[in-house]
Amino acid sequence: MNSAVSRGTIPGGVVLVGHDGEVVYRKAFGMRSLEPDRETMTVDTIFDLASLTKCIATATSAIRLLQEGKLRLNDPVATYLPEFGRNGKEGITIRQLLTHFSGLREDLDLKAQWQGRDAAYQMAMDEKPIFSPGSRFLYSDINFETLGFVVERVSGMGLDEYAARHVFQPLAMNNTRFLPPAEWRARIAPTEYDENHQMLRGIVP
Repeated sequence: MNSAVSRGTIPGGVVLVGHDGEVVYRKAFGMRSLEPDRETMTVDTIFDLASLTKCIATATSAIRLLQEGKLRLNDPVATYLPEFGRNGKEGITIRQLLTHFSGLREDLDLKAQWQGRDAAYQMAMDEKPIFSPGSRFLYSDINFETLGFVVERVSGMGLDEYAARHVFQPLAMNNTRFLPPAEWRARIAPTEYDENHQMLRGIVP
């Protein structure tokens, strides 16, 4: 870590090592923020998990529903989201979403002006595969956005609420959540500037 920080590869980080259920090493290195102000990294810094949300929240929530028998891996997604079953997506399965074999492109159109859950939902439902489903691996945000909508439909809760209640709380992940509250802001590592040149903390651009 010291070498990576000194080379400028990363501004900083936190290392935690556990053994036999106990934390045996925990240390902060470098800086939490370089711009607009320099802030020293602390062991309680909160980081944006970005695409790790797929495995930490979305996949874990889906697998829990699978364990409960509320989802089945080889079911077509349209079993749970009938509106998904058009434009060549009729046979795409839950398994193919989880493993990125759906044939859907990498992401929704980020060039067009849109915002909000409902717009994202409609765009995902309207998508057309760019490859034959099951034919090849292609990492796709749309896969997990759609899985999040499946969790929502099957559980009757938003993905954020379901993950909080059934994943984060049982595992005592007390500093992990969607939309962190304002009182956490000072501990959140900033990520990037937005289009107005405002540094973002705890906000997905």
